[in-house]
Amino acid sequence: MPNWRVLASVPLQTVCVRHEPPGLVGEGLDRHTLRWVAAVNGSGTAYITPALLEGRWMARVSIGSIPTEREHIAQALAAMREAAGPAN
Repeated sequence: MPNWRVLASVPLQTVCVRHEPPGLVGEGLDRHTLRWVAAVNGSGTAYITPALLEGRWMARVSIGSIPTEREHIAQALAAMREAAGPAN
């Protein structure tokens, strides 16, 4: 997906990601990240944990519940993309 980056290796079920629109850096990128994470969490579709990595905010998405199916992951991804806004 354009403008999305996996930030750390994925040895288990947690994926660390950031949506990085072109030209958005530093504190602006941090505000953007916290805004879309809060929007996803507020939607009730998924719960994503904001966390700091090397001084910048990113999102931790954990996919580990036994009853989780592809449909649930697709719904969470769609909520993330919608919350992050255009060009994602």
